[in-house]
Amino acid sequence: MATANAYQTYKTQEVSMASPMALIVMLYNGCIKRLKLARMAIEKKDFEDANTQLKKAQDIVAELANSLDFNYPIANDLMALYEFVLREIIQINITKDQDRIEPVINMMSGLRDTWKQVEKNVRPSYPVEESEA
Repeated sequence: MATANAYQTYKTQEVSMASPMALIVMLYNGCIKRLKLARMAIEKKDFEDANTQLKKAQDIVAELANSLDFNYPIANDLMALYEFVLREIIQINITKDQDRIEPVINMMSGLRDTWKQVEKNVRPSYPVEESEA
């Protein structure tokens, strides 16, 4: 139990200390994880767990959509992608067609990797200060 509490504390601190772009990457990672878990659940014919995982993936995509800033033109394109992904996840959940999951995982992975690169490029560089003796 203590290990679980320590892990939860670590995850809470990780989220609270993360930059907005790092949070977006975390959301993508969570969505990809849920889609992979759903795929495994469908393979095992555990449709209840698949439903749970797919609903969590939907919630994450909805959060990504809600976080869009429409002051930037790219937000409209991202919204269209998120709407497509949501429709796909819903169809996967209805049909339990695991073959439809991999393209969604690939799309979300590509978007995540793009955000990771953007974060890396815009992350401020802080000079290391020499300590005074």
